[in-house]
Amino acid sequence: MYMGFDYQSFLNDKIFEELNKIKAFSPEVIEQEAAARKKPGFPHDKLVFAAADHNARMINEYKGNPIGLSNRREYLSRLVRMLQSDQIDGIEATPDIIEDLFILNKLQRERGEKAFLDGKMLVGTVNRGGLKNTVWEMDDMPSCYTVDRLVKLRMDGVKFMIRLNPMDERSKYTVRYCAEAVNAAESAGLPIFIEALYVETTETGFTMKTDSESLCKVVGVVGALGCRASGKWIEVPLNHEYAVPTAATTCPVLVVPDEVKSEPIEVVEEYTKEIGISSNIRGILLGRNVMYNESDPLPIAEAIADIWHKGGNAEENYKRCVEKL
Repeated sequence: MYMGFDYQSFLNDKIFEELNKIKAFSPEVIEQEAAARKKPGFPHDKLVFAAADHNARMINEYKGNPIGLSNRREYLSRLVRMLQSDQIDGIEATPDIIEDLFILNKLQRERGEKAFLDGKMLVGTVNRGGLKNTVWEMDDMPSCYTVDRLVKLRMDGVKFMIRLNPMDERSKYTVRYCAEAVNAAESAGLPIFIEALYVETTETGFTMKTDSESLCKVVGVVGALGCRASGKWIEVPLNHEYAVPTAATTCPVLVVPDEVKSEPIEVVEEYTKEIGISSNIRGILLGRNVMYNESDPLPIAEAIADIWHKGGNAEENYKRCVEKL
């Protein structure tokens, strides 16, 4: 039942060469595609997003391979494969990824295929400056999209990550950057999606804390940052008593999953067990164990989204999604 995925066949040599050529010599295509895209509003009252901003913060490792996420052709192939599903609501990504997707969207439409970005929420990542394992890592400075650029490209939201570290003075700058991003998003009339992380300094670097006390603290800070709370979505890491940190806000919450499982049906179960824990849980981010699953990522992603939108059983939904291929 489990199907492999051949990214080189999916995004073949000709298409990849055309992508490179357009990016080099016809960059105006990006803004043309942005202008032509059908904007979705909020496709569902629960959102299932692909997350695609890892590499910009020097996160390239996956399953013991230090460059497991580095091959851009494979990365794009897996993203586009998931975004082909009408059930996937959107993507959070950096400018390099979004621009490649705009170009691939054009190439796919010109081949008579469906424009996979139509009806998708495109959320642009603002801050990836706290590069992993650098001496300035806790200074998560804006380094990617500006809100002005997101407006120009007719994108649908702003993504920001805040890592609250009480023992590192540089963390205070990220608090300020985040407040400024909230204010800019409010002025532009865009929702903002804030990944709320609590970290501590250890002898080996920085460790994310997911106990309820820590998460409640950072969720409370994020909810109050900037000039508004409405239009703010908080992305909260999963823990074993998730009703506690999600009760620390009335803002809608997106689940940041554990990314533990690898067998497809178990992955679907892992990504749908949070449904109904709290009324303000409004969706989930698809992590690397979906996108880089050894099986085809499309039926896994689609089964997860189907259950979030309509309910159902993990095994039955996954089998049905495989049979549709």
